Amino acid sequence: MSTNKVVELPDPGIFPATRTVEIRGQKFTFRELEIGEYDKLVKQASHQEADADGISQEVTDNTLLLRLMVLKSCASPKLTDSTLSGYGYRMYRSIARIVNELHYGDEPIKEIGDDEESSAEETPKGND
Repeated sequence: MSTNKVVELPDPGIFPATRTVEIRGQKFTFRELEIGEYDKLVKQASHQEADADGISQEVTDNTLLLRLMVLKSCASPKLTDSTLSGYGYRMYRSIARIVNELHYGDEPIKEIGDDEESSAEETPKGND
C-alpha cells in the first residue's frame, strides 16, 4: 500500500529545510539547496540548441537537472551517480519526489496589510 504523503516541511526559516526519510529500510537525509548551488546545477544541465529557425537558445535538460539535484541535496548517506544507478527506478522516483517537494513546493505565505486595524474594518460584514 502506498501513501502520497512524502514530506512535511517545517515552518519557514532562514536556513534551508532538511528532511530525513526511510525508503526500503534505508535512512536518507536531504537538504534544500541554496540558490547559488541550484543556479550552478541549472548551468550544468543547460546547453545551446538551435530552434526550428536556426536561432540558438539555451535549453535546460530537466531530467539531468533533477538527477544533479538529487545527488547534491542528499546529505546522508552521500549518493554518487553509481550508487544511485544501483537503485530500482521506483526507489529513485521516491527520492526524486522528495527533492522536488523540497525545492519546488510552495512556501506558505501570509499577506500583511499596511494597517491591521484598517484591514479588519474593510472586511465585509454579513447582513444584520
